[in-house]
Amino acid sequence: MNTIRSGTRSRIEETLRDYPNLDKYISERNKELRHPYRESDENVGGGKSSKISKPQEQMIITIEADKRLAMLEREKEAIDKCLIVASDDTKTIISELYFREHPYYRIDGLILNGMIHCSRAQAFRLKHEFLNNLANELGLLDPY
Repeated sequence: MNTIRSGTRSRIEETLRDYPNLDKYISERNKELRHPYRESDENVGGGKSSKISKPQEQMIITIEADKRLAMLEREKEAIDKCLIVASDDTKTIISELYFREHPYYRIDGLILNGMIHCSRAQAFRLKHEFLNNLANELGLLDPY
């Protein structure tokens, strides 16, 4: 059985907590890349630039090569993929524990209030299974 280290689990949980904001982060990063801050150049004259002379091509290359943007998109895609195959109880657990800014319930509260329909042990199993699936999708699962 593959396991998740505690540090990796924390990273995955932080990624899940950021999920509701990922679209905003992706949009902001795209804007940063499309409209970069440019310092005024006080050096008049000078030599040739090694940059591509077509700004549209340069922008596309910059966006495609941006590691932060690629990571954000990969995280969103992985979470979406895991949510699609998750059961309704799993989705409820994950959304309550990670997607809410201030979670109102823990797993016991979800069971007591009838929001999920499984035992406490099964609820924890569903949560851990989801985290393992997400770790696998993100390539963070430890092989031993």
